[in-house]
Amino acid sequence: MAGLKSRAKQEQQWQAEDDARTMANYQEILGDKARMQRAVKVAKQQAADLSKRANAMQTVAKTKANSFSRGGKVTRRKK
Repeated sequence: MAGLKSRAKQEQQWQAEDDARTMANYQEILGDKARMQRAVKVAKQQAADLSKRANAMQTVAKTKANSFSRGGKVTRRKK
């Protein structure tokens, strides 16, 4: 039991140190206009990529399980 508390305390210490580094990096980025612009550009691209992926997942989620044949092709039911 004492080992678990010690491990949890070490984890909290590591997390605090990592958070401090993250905050310092953030301050450096804010102070560098070109770096900030590059980061924003990449963030927008990643957001667009994630949106595409999310849309694909939504399409899959709406697909009925029995609409797939064994060959992997999508078959649609007639209405």
